[in-house]
Amino acid sequence: MTVSMLYAATLIDPLVQSNFHIVHSVKHAYPLHGHDFYEIFIVISGQCTHSVNGEAQFLKEGSMVFIRPDDTHSYDLLEGEDCQFLNVNFYKEVVESAFDYIGHAAFAQALRTPPLPPVTMLSGTDMEALMRKSEQIQLYTSTDKQKARTMARSFLNDALTSFFLHFRNDSTKTMPPWFNHLLGQLQKKENFSAGLPRLRELTDRSDGHLNRIFKQYLRMTPTAYLNHLKLGYAKNLLLTTQLPIVDIAFEAGFDNLSHFYHLFKDAYGIAPGKIRNWQ
Repeated sequence: MTVSMLYAATLIDPLVQSNFHIVHSVKHAYPLHGHDFYEIFIVISGQCTHSVNGEAQFLKEGSMVFIRPDDTHSYDLLEGEDCQFLNVNFYKEVVESAFDYIGHAAFAQALRTPPLPPVTMLSGTDMEALMRKSEQIQLYTSTDKQKARTMARSFLNDALTSFFLHFRNDSTKTMPPWFNHLLGQLQKKENFSAGLPRLRELTDRSDGHLNRIFKQYLRMTPTAYLNHLKLGYAKNLLLTTQLPIVDIAFEAGFDNLSHFYHLFKDAYGIAPGKIRNWQ
């Protein structure tokens, strides 16, 4: 089956960095498609079948779904019943920036990496609050784009908070004290920028044990976690200084500039040289 692609460049207002619409029936939704942006949708009435990545999710009123740029999906009736849902789309870099602000790598990975997009159930009060904000995005997009952008960021933060609370409730495992201490040490620039050799100096655990623990608690490898810290540091320097990109890459701990460019673009959806003009 043909999968159509939707692109942020044609659908999202660059001054708002988001857009909002209500789909009144699955019959009016896009057929099977993918896109290069993040999407959050909420079933506001009825129920539907959400076909995504070759699997099916059965959604009902109050279901909120976090769609990633690599997901492909479509909608259908569920047991003959239709639904309505509101849909808010975001530039990739807006969501990645929100993850940076939250500062919880395991949570970001828990949303990014599962085979199926994460789903959480909203209370009636929470759903109404998000609906009001989404309607304000639509209103201000035509009258005051700065306000629309602010409301879109507020909607995103509230939605991610709901997912985060669900994530915390599901996370019953407690990190071993030694691992929690190690993560604290790795927040220091002199440690994360020195990479795996420094990580090995900070603990007496074997590489195999470290790999298992990182994947168990953070859902990523030690290398991926170190790169996450390095990229966050590099992004901050890009936005707050005028240092040359090559100096920033080396300062963050990357000794290969092309590898830095590749990781940065993959993480934030934008090249290092362009992010300074983004905010």
